[in-house]
Amino acid sequence: MAHRSDTYGSSWAGAARVFVWVVSFPAFMIAAGTVQARSASVWTRLELVENTAEGSAFDRCQIEATLEKDRTTRWRLFYGEARADSSSGWSAIRSSSGCAQAGAEPASRMWTLRGSPYVLMDVAVGPARVSGHEVLIEAAFSFQNLTGFALGGAPVYQTRTEKRVVRVPEGGSAVVPILAASQKETDEFRVRELLLRFRASAAGARPPVEYGELVVAADVPRAEIFLDGGFVRRTSSEEPVVLNAVRVGQREVIIRDASGREARVEARVEKGRRTIVSLVLMKGSLASADGLRPLGRNPQGGEEFWREKDGAIVVRIPGGEFQMGSPETQGEPSERPRHAVRVSGFLMDKTEVTWGQYKRFLAASSQPPPKSPIWGMPETLPTSSITWPEASAFCAWAGGRLPTEAEWERAARGDDARQFPWGDTFDPWRCNTRDGGPHKPTPAAEYPDCVSPYGVLDLTGSVSEWCSDWYDEKYYTASPAESPTGPETGTRRVTRGGDWMNGSSLVRVASRMGIEPTWPGPMQGLRCAQDDRKADGK
Repeated sequence: MAHRSDTYGSSWAGAARVFVWVVSFPAFMIAAGTVQARSASVWTRLELVENTAEGSAFDRCQIEATLEKDRTTRWRLFYGEARADSSSGWSAIRSSSGCAQAGAEPASRMWTLRGSPYVLMDVAVGPARVSGHEVLIEAAFSFQNLTGFALGGAPVYQTRTEKRVVRVPEGGSAVVPILAASQKETDEFRVRELLLRFRASAAGARPPVEYGELVVAADVPRAEIFLDGGFVRRTSSEEPVVLNAVRVGQREVIIRDASGREARVEARVEKGRRTIVSLVLMKGSLASADGLRPLGRNPQGGEEFWREKDGAIVVRIPGGEFQMGSPETQGEPSERPRHAVRVSGFLMDKTEVTWGQYKRFLAASSQPPPKSPIWGMPETLPTSSITWPEASAFCAWAGGRLPTEAEWERAARGDDARQFPWGDTFDPWRCNTRDGGPHKPTPAAEYPDCVSPYGVLDLTGSVSEWCSDWYDEKYYTASPAESPTGPETGTRRVTRGGDWMNGSSLVRVASRMGIEPTWPGPMQGLRCAQDDRKADGK
C-alpha cells in the first residue's frame, strides 16, 4: 500500500500533483507481491526517461550496479530545477537531471544546482532473483515533488513512498511511470511524462553499451552545453566541442548563454560515428556601427548586446542618481561619507573578461602575454594576474574602456543603497567567495544568482576588477556629484568587487581598495565599460 506524507502538513495536499503508479500494468512488466525464484547476483541499470511535449523521448540519465545476493543498492535521481515565484508559487529554471549513488549529502551537494530540484527520487533496489527468463527486483521508491516554497524560501515537497517487485524480461526492460505532467509542468519544463526504465540480466550477461561522438558548434562562445538535460561542457570560440562516448540513440542538445537564451536541436547518435550539430543563438540581429548586435532584454529587464570584437555580452546601465559609499555605521573610512552621485547611461560587460576573450586580443595585437596564474588560462575562466595597463589596453582594443569607480558601483547597486548586488543580506551560495564558493576560480557566469539589478554577473567575488580611477582614501570627502572620475593623479588604482578568497565584508558593493597599477596580482581581473551612444543621443 502506498504511503503519503506532506513536508509542511496537509494544507499542501490540494496543490500536490497526481502521480501514477500503475497497479494494473501488464504482468510481464510490473507485478506486486513475491515470486518464488533463486537468489542471484544481477546486473541492473536504471534510466530516467522524459517524454517531451514535442513527442520525443530522451534518456535523461542512467546509473547501474551489480546487485549482490541479499544486498540492497540505493540511488538518487532528480529532474528539473525551480525557483520561488511570487505570482505562481514556483517557476522552472531548466529541465536538468542527474543520477547518483545515494548518500547522506543533500541534492545541492550531489549536483551543481541553480535552484531546488523539482522532482527527487530515492530508489532502493535489491535483493534480486532469477526466475526462468525473468529477473525479479525488489524496489522501494521515495518520490518527492515540489509544490512551492515556504516564507523563508525553503522548498516544500509532497512525498510518496511505494514498494514493488519489478519483473524484467531477459533482454528487455520494465517501465514505472512516475509523473503525468500538469499543464503548468508542460509549459515550464516542456515535459509530458517521466518514466523509470529498468534493465537487468544475470551477472556476467551485461548487455553491451554502444557509443558514438557528438560535435557541437555554436555561434556563441562560453555558452553552457546540455546533453539530455545534463550540463556537460561549454562552447568554445576556438573550435567545435567534441563530446566523446555519447550513448547511441536520439539525443537532445541545448546551449544556453549567460542570460538564459537557448537554442535546441535533436540529433541521432550512431555507433562508432561522429554526429555534428550546429546551434545559433543570435538570429536576425545586425551589428551597429560600433560592433554591437542587439540581443533583447535579460530576465532583470536590462537591454543586452553582443560585442563582435571579443564575443562579450554587454548590458545597458541607465543613467541616474544613487547613494555611493557606506553610512557611518558600515564599512571602512575610505567608503565614507555616503554621498549622492549621478552618472550618465553607459554599457557594462555582463561578465568579467575571460581568457578566451583576452587571447583574441593577444592574437590581434603585439601585446606580450601575461604571466599565467598557477591554475592556468582555460578559455572560460576570468582573466587574472592582469596589470592595470594590460586591462586598459584590452578594453581600448575591444572598443571600450575601464569603468569609473562610480559606474562600477552604479551597475552593482542600482538606484538604492543595497550592500550587495541582490540586496542587504549576504547569501554565501550566490557567488564565488570564501564563504560560499569552492575555494578556487570558476568560469564566468557560473553563478547566475550573483546578479545585479540590471543583470550584470559576478560583481561580488570571483576576481577583483580594475577601475579607471586613481585611488585616494579620502576622495569621497571632495568627490563631485556629477560623473566623478577620481583624483587627477595617484600611485594606486581602484579595484572593486573582491575575489574568491575574500569574505563578505570585502565583497560588498561599497568596498574599495587601491592597488599598485603594475602589480599583476593573481586575483586581479577586469571587465569593460563603454559610452552609450543612445544615451548621448548619437
